Amino acid sequence: MKLWTIQPAEIYNQIINEGHYRFDDKISENTAWRNECPEAYDWLVSEMIKRIGPPPKGIISPVWAWYIHNFKRKKPDLRKSEYGSKGESMVCLEIDIPDNEVVLSDEEAWYFVMNNQYLSSATCEEAYNRDISQFEKLPEYKKHEAMIASWQNIFDIESFDNGFTATGRFVQATFWELKAEQIRKVQYFTAR
Repeated sequence: MKLWTIQPAEIYNQIINEGHYRFDDKISENTAWRNECPEAYDWLVSEMIKRIGPPPKGIISPVWAWYIHNFKRKKPDLRKSEYGSKGESMVCLEIDIPDNEVVLSDEEAWYFVMNNQYLSSATCEEAYNRDISQFEKLPEYKKHEAMIASWQNIFDIESFDNGFTATGRFVQATFWELKAEQIRKVQYFTAR
């Protein structure tokens, strides 16, 4: 599966020197998010274990990449300011990871998990209002269960946009490890 991962240049150097990269909380772009939302990341790790198997020993968090960017299978626009800290030396790596080692999820829906919120699967306003109303009527102990169950909706990555809701606009990929031999192209850039 062709993917694109955006990392600090020092991670690419580590891959070249060590032959692989695993999440490193000292240099990873996702460290701040992992520290801010540990429950969400732990939930995702548990889902990855169910879907692709356990991580190699010592891995606590996945490596992230892009599968679809703005409804297209293409490299992200590196001119955006969302990649790295301004002036930081970065790389965009085009990689090829076996399909059975990757979990795909909707990036916009992922924010519901990170914010500990219920994620409705409704595709129109009427159904959404009905769904939220039913959720709000649940006893508190049932709300938590329903919320966690709703997070499965992040794995609905089929491209859909009806003006009310959209899925599959930005699809992220997570996997346990990036090996040097999986890198196909390297593009250096400076974060804006």
